Amino acid sequence: MKIWMGFIFGLFVMSHWSIKAFAWELKAVSAGERIGAVFIGILILFILLLFISKRYNSSFFHGFLAAIGLFLTVDNILFHWVFQLHRVTSGPEANILEPMFVFIGIILVYYTWKKEKAGF
Repeated sequence: MKIWMGFIFGLFVMSHWSIKAFAWELKAVSAGERIGAVFIGILILFILLLFISKRYNSSFFHGFLAAIGLFLTVDNILFHWVFQLHRVTSGPEANILEPMFVFIGIILVYYTWKKEKAGF
């Protein structure tokens, strides 16, 4: 049950707050700035994961990881590639980042599935 709570919380965090973000008039123009912006988001996510791993039990943490993995995989495949609604960045580096995120998402889902199945 706790893995589902973490999963639902992770989906809420990844979908609800990301659509209400404002740029504060910052614009990433070059490839380095766009990649830097992506990595700042990844850094914030790692800090959040560190907090969750220390504060909550392993089932909640694994549910959160599973939600991130599913979001990375489904969002990139469905909304970026199939429907072409948006991209990770507006430049050619998205062609490298998006498959990398799909691969990382699949690894996260597999890892959490194996950990929870093993009862750890």
